Amino acid sequence: MTFDKFQRTLLIDCQIDMGKPLVLGFSGGPDSLALLHALKNLRVKIIVVHFDHSLRSESAEEALRAGRIAKTYGYPFFSERGDVTTYADQQSMSVEEAARVLRYAFLFRVAQKQGAQAVAVAHNADDQAETLLMHLLRGAGSRGLRGMSPRLVPNPWSQTIPLVRPLLVIWRREIEEYCQVNGLQPLMDRTNFDTTYFRNLLRHELLPNLEGVSPGFKRRLNQTADLIGTEVELIHSLGKEAWKHCLRLRGTDYIQLDRASFLAEPLAMQRVLIHRAAEELRPGLRDLEYKAVVSALELAHQKMSTPQDWTSGLCVLTEGNRFWIADWEAELPVDWPQAPENEIHIEVPGGFDLNRGWRLELTEDGNPQAATQNQDPFQAWLDQDRVGEELILRRRQPGDRFQPLGMENGMQKLAEFMINEKLPRRARETWPLLCKGNEIVWVPGYRLGNPYRLRTDNRQALHVHLWHSDGRSR
Repeated sequence: MTFDKFQRTLLIDCQIDMGKPLVLGFSGGPDSLALLHALKNLRVKIIVVHFDHSLRSESAEEALRAGRIAKTYGYPFFSERGDVTTYADQQSMSVEEAARVLRYAFLFRVAQKQGAQAVAVAHNADDQAETLLMHLLRGAGSRGLRGMSPRLVPNPWSQTIPLVRPLLVIWRREIEEYCQVNGLQPLMDRTNFDTTYFRNLLRHELLPNLEGVSPGFKRRLNQTADLIGTEVELIHSLGKEAWKHCLRLRGTDYIQLDRASFLAEPLAMQRVLIHRAAEELRPGLRDLEYKAVVSALELAHQKMSTPQDWTSGLCVLTEGNRFWIADWEAELPVDWPQAPENEIHIEVPGGFDLNRGWRLELTEDGNPQAATQNQDPFQAWLDQDRVGEELILRRRQPGDRFQPLGMENGMQKLAEFMINEKLPRRARETWPLLCKGNEIVWVPGYRLGNPYRLRTDNRQALHVHLWHSDGRSR
C-alpha cells in the first residue's frame, strides 16, 4: 500500500482534520486493520467501532478480539450486537442489506454521540470494481454506475457527518502486502468466501474470469466510476435549482411537485428529481429500480390519477398540476380553493375571502375586450346585465347541472363535468361555484357558464377573479 497515496486521499478527497476524532468501522479484517494501523501512523484520533451481525457462531469472540486490538492501540472501543436475520425478515430485505443498514446506523449513532468529524470505512479499489459490476448486472443508471465516493455528505444516515473511504484507491493485494510487511494479523471472516452471497460470487469467480479475458478490466471499471461520478456531481448540482423550482409542498410523509414545472425539465433532470423525492421520504432507500422511475414518469404525464402503488410503501398520484409522492397513510394537505360550508351571498361588485389565502374578487370592467386575451382559467368576464346585483358562492349540491361555455343547448351533470375536466377527486365536494340563483355561472379554474358569456354588444363586463396571495393558480 503506497502510504503517500493513502495520505493524499485521506487529506484531500476525504477532507480529514488530523486534530479531530474519527469513527472507524472496524471488523478486524485485513482492510480495516490496515486502515487502523495507517491512521495510527498519522496520529489521527480514532474511535474504534465494531458491529456484531450475529450471523456466525464465532462472531461474539471476534467482537472481543476486535476490542482487544483497539485496546492494544490505545483507542476507545464501542461494540453492539444485532440480530440481522430477524431484521431482514421484518423489513423484507436481504441479509446483506440488513447487515449494512444496522451496521451503518450504529456507526453514525456513535459518531453523533462522540462528536466525531466523520465515519471512516475500509472499502478498497477492488470493492469499488465489485460494486460497479454488481450495479451494472442488476441494472442501474448513472447514480449506480458512479460507484462509491471517497466522501459522502449528506448521506442516508446523517446530513452533517461525512462517510469517508480513505482506501478507495488502494487495491486489495496492496493492503494484504501492507499487513504482511507490518506484521499485522487480521481476523478472517469465512463468510467472505461463501459464493452464495452475490458480492462474493463476483469477487471470487466472475471478476477473476473477466480480468483473465481482458487484463486491466477492474482498473477500467474504476476509471468508469470516476468519470461518471464527476458527471453525476454536475447533474446533481443543477438538480438543486430544479428541485427549488419544482417543489410546492413538503411534509414529513409527502412531497408535492409542480407538475408543469417538472415536465418542463429535461428527462434526465426529471429522473434526478424522482430519485431525490424517494430519498427524502425514504432516506435509507438504495438503488431505486429503473421500472419504478419509469412508472412515476408515466404517471406524471397524466393530468389526474388515483394513488398508484410505487415503491417502499410510497404511492404516486397526480391532481391537476400537483404531482404527489407520498406515504400511503399520508394525509395530503388541501391547497386548492374551498367554498365555505354555507352559501355566501356576494354583492356585485364585491369580494370574499376563502380558505388559506384564496380570495374571490368581482369588479366592474369597462374593457370587455380583455376577455379575448385571457389565458388564466381563474379569471373570467361575465355579462353584467345578466348577472344582476348579487351572486352566490357555494359548494356543489345533489343534482347540480351546468351549461358550460360552448354548449349552446342542453345541460350537463356537474359531477360528470368535473370528472371529464379531471378536477381532483378530493376537491370536488368543496370546490367553489359562483351561481345566480340555482344556475351555475362559473366553475373557477375550468369553465364559464354559457348563458353568462360576454357577447359582442356588451358594453359593461363583470370581471371575476379567484386568486391566491402567493400567486398560485392550481
